[in-house]
Amino acid sequence: MGYKKEYYIKALADVAKHRLTADETAKNNLLSVYLAHPDIKELDEKMNALGLLAVKSAVKLSGADEIINLKSEYEKIDENKQELLTKYNISASTLKPNYCCKNCSDTGYINGELCDCVKRIAKEYYYNDLCEKMPLEKSNFETFDISLYPDDARVNMQEIFNFSKEYADTFNTTSKNLLFLGRTGLGKTHLSLSIANIAIDKGFGVIYGSSQNFFNQIQDEAFGRKQGDTLNALLECDLLILDDFGTEFMSTYISSAIYNIINSRILRSIPTIISTNLSLGEINSQYGERIMSRILGNYVIKQFTGKDIRQIQMLKNNT
Repeated sequence: MGYKKEYYIKALADVAKHRLTADETAKNNLLSVYLAHPDIKELDEKMNALGLLAVKSAVKLSGADEIINLKSEYEKIDENKQELLTKYNISASTLKPNYCCKNCSDTGYINGELCDCVKRIAKEYYYNDLCEKMPLEKSNFETFDISLYPDDARVNMQEIFNFSKEYADTFNTTSKNLLFLGRTGLGKTHLSLSIANIAIDKGFGVIYGSSQNFFNQIQDEAFGRKQGDTLNALLECDLLILDDFGTEFMSTYISSAIYNIINSRILRSIPTIISTNLSLGEINSQYGERIMSRILGNYVIKQFTGKDIRQIQMLKNNT
């Protein structure tokens, strides 16, 4: 998937920063070793001098014997250096830059092409911009208060909580699809974001947002009113969370886009979490049997029950 130029610029800047930090760290480590052990510095200077002689010999087309002798001498000195490093208990790896990407050595390019590390970072920037601001620090399993639910709903909600926690703990790109049903304020968004929290910590690419905003954006991009590639992002991310499903303004195009996303992700076995205030009957009426059948056949459905816990929490805080 292609991204806007700004995302690649940011990604390349990040990679360049990683390389600069790695180079500086290695340089400082080497200077510290030279100060403590001048004999190692002396050996490095000899090897550098031999390296220059080898280059000059190659340029002057000197005999092969001369180059072989220089190489042999270089290897003997390097062997002495390794013995000293072992003697002084110095790891050779600390004297070399520890680049984040071993493929491109944090240059951002391989044979003139962008390295996958740059594309991955660009994708992360794109996902972050695409997602609505997620209150991840507030929406986690530790802050989900089961005691706020009335007695007749608590057992059901405890089961949903336990299910969601296990789902998050074992999450991978082949996890099941989830459909969270229930009225406003029953914790659907809270548990969805709690799952997102853990998935993000595990390094998965998560996109979360309201269904209305996503599909309005997809439609605007399709008809040239905005720039972006929201549709492909929603098709490809490791975990897609569609919140407030059913609030979008329906059109033929949006209906088609919804089916495309739901069906494509099912076919590719990558998970989606949908939360909605609609009942199953209302989903069927609003989206039709084609979408409904895909959900019924491929989603684990959890019905949230109880009273609006946000109002209960507010009343509790005010007493």
